[in-house]
Amino acid sequence: MAENKVTIEQKDNGKWACFLHLPEAGDPVDLGKEFKTEEKAEMWSDTSEAVTAIDMMTRKFKK
Repeated sequence: MAENKVTIEQKDNGKWACFLHLPEAGDPVDLGKEFKTEEKAEMWSDTSEAVTAIDMMTRKFKK
């Protein structure tokens, strides 16, 4: 099974967010947290909270 691809992108409001890329979802899926800096988003992407969000979104779109 391939590893899920997560990217960190700046949103229109100037904040940074993590996005999960799944073939089942047409567009990247926002993992639901916003950060003031790209560095904070990168740090969050390695937390257990991020892993849980990725797991939840993966299950949601693979139904």
